[in-house]
Amino acid sequence: MALAQRKRVILVKLEATYGTDSTPAAGDAVLCRNLDINPLEGSQVERDFIRPYFGASGAVRVENYVTMNFETELACSGAAATPPEWGALLKACNFSETITAAAITGTAQAGGTTTTIKLAAGASSIDDFYTGMTVSITGGAGSGQAGEIIGYNGTTKVATIAKAWALASDATSQYSIGANVLYTPNSNFGTGVANTSATIYFNVDGVRHVLLGARGSFAPDLSAKQLPVIKWSFTGLLGTVSDAALPSVDFTGWQVPVAVSTANTTDLNLLGFNGAVLQTLNFDIANQVVYRQLVGGESVLITDRKPTGNISIEATTVATKDWWALAKNATTGPFCVKHGQAAGNIVAVVAPKVQLMQPKYSDSDGVAMFDAQLAFIPSGASGNDEIRICCK
Repeated sequence: MALAQRKRVILVKLEATYGTDSTPAAGDAVLCRNLDINPLEGSQVERDFIRPYFGASGAVRVENYVTMNFETELACSGAAATPPEWGALLKACNFSETITAAAITGTAQAGGTTTTIKLAAGASSIDDFYTGMTVSITGGAGSGQAGEIIGYNGTTKVATIAKAWALASDATSQYSIGANVLYTPNSNFGTGVANTSATIYFNVDGVRHVLLGARGSFAPDLSAKQLPVIKWSFTGLLGTVSDAALPSVDFTGWQVPVAVSTANTTDLNLLGFNGAVLQTLNFDIANQVVYRQLVGGESVLITDRKPTGNISIEATTVATKDWWALAKNATTGPFCVKHGQAAGNIVAVVAPKVQLMQPKYSDSDGVAMFDAQLAFIPSGASGNDEIRICCK
């Protein structure tokens, strides 16, 4: 009996113990597109006999694993402090999740500017603790203004925002840092940390493939006139392949995204420049995912990451912004973009230290474009801070 290619589904659930089936269920279904799976990857050794006649000798497989790729739409959960449905996928890509369940409020100290606010004396003493979050002025000087935090000094309590306010904050300014779910990279290695790998069930019209100990990488794309997406790639240990009915699925947690547009995509800051007219933006976390099998051990490991990106904006004069000097001098600076305007469906991507590489011109409808690669670089002494994804 033929199998229907359209009738496919994947279920993903984090594993408490590495490589042990976590039994994904209906609520773990992933609403995806462009799904592709390589059900049996790995190498083999040729037997290569010497015989008095021509012919193949056959081979013995020495590695067996699975790879798969798919896309999900980039939309949050609909509630500011509730993780998005794709949050589990991020955890299996070496990202940590921090939930700020309620807004953080206070009264600012004197010394704010149109691009900074000095938080209350009792604010966190940890550098970049609030980076990626939104701060709103709810009373006093600057009331009604809001900004994306792209840097925070835990000693001075000064938070820097992505785009200048019309009015500076001062000691009368009351503020609120909204509830959110923040994702930051980590450097977990090996198989000893719970919930850093996933079991994936892939079912094509009644044939189920099981991936165990799966880990991966991802690449968001926020390009103009498109729906924002995250492109995922996963590698997993080969589990069972068996006949199993298509599972029940529950996609109710997956929200509808909004298009990348002037109205929906704001607070763009590229090395301090807020005037960019954006056409293309994508970045790749570029985890180095390795399948490893030796005697006594088999696993999928993340051994490194080197996040990169690509951006295309309308070219400017040197007086407006000297991109060429910034690239030539290997100058670094912040990057920020906010997508979505409705609470519960806002995602911000913030990187404190970005470098422009390989700049060039291109053409778009007869308009000169400035294209460059982006390198995301750790900024703090402890690392694991080169990129932040905040849902709010």
